[in-house]
Amino acid sequence: MSGQPIDIIYHIDCGGEHRYTIPIRIDPATQERTRGTESAPPDWARIDRHACPDCPLAAGQTHCLAALAICDLVDMFGHMLSYSEAIVRVEMKQRTIETRTTMQRVISSLAGLFLATSGCPSLAFLKPMARFHLPFASREETLFRSVSSYMLLQYFLHKEGKPCDLELKQLQARYVQLSRVNHSLAHRLRGLAEGDANINAVVLLDLFAQDFPNAIDKGLEELETLCRPALDILEQGGAPL
Repeated sequence: MSGQPIDIIYHIDCGGEHRYTIPIRIDPATQERTRGTESAPPDWARIDRHACPDCPLAAGQTHCLAALAICDLVDMFGHMLSYSEAIVRVEMKQRTIETRTTMQRVISSLAGLFLATSGCPSLAFLKPMARFHLPFASREETLFRSVSSYMLLQYFLHKEGKPCDLELKQLQARYVQLSRVNHSLAHRLRGLAEGDANINAVVLLDLFAQDFPNAIDKGLEELETLCRPALDILEQGGAPL
């Protein structure tokens, strides 16, 4: 893989003078977002304010890494209403994606990327997905990417002779933890601003986090349907090499 930084730029046009350009740089070694010089972190981001009950950093960290990751978004879009429309162009090295959508979806897409690259250990399993960021992914796309990414991690654990989780039980647990992080952030954001786009963006993220364990309990039926044509050929001995 390339050792070059991963650059992503969001251009957001909400009409009138409300235009925003948000450059994002991800360090390829750590897969964490590079952050510039910032002002003092806000009080609402302190780790003792609505911390996750099992936060692994609570003893030695003054501020929640997940909260710090979205501070800029909270400040920038605190006045926005969820269903305000925006035209968004996302520029990446490989492609450019443009769409018209609501501000809650725009912030949700940004927040998902910022959280995955925040350095929070509870969210580290999302780093490979952030490396191959897909803005405004559908639920089905996110489910496929999440399971595929996790199974690739299990392959590498297997290669190293370490226990691997082919039944996705640990992935279920990680999404339960992700939902706890989302709830903590939602508690922090309530009452901070006039607009509701920020908190509803977190709610959108949490809808998938809550749904994911149920999808595994049902045997990932929708993904099995997607894979069935290929499975039928493989079960018959596969195509000739």
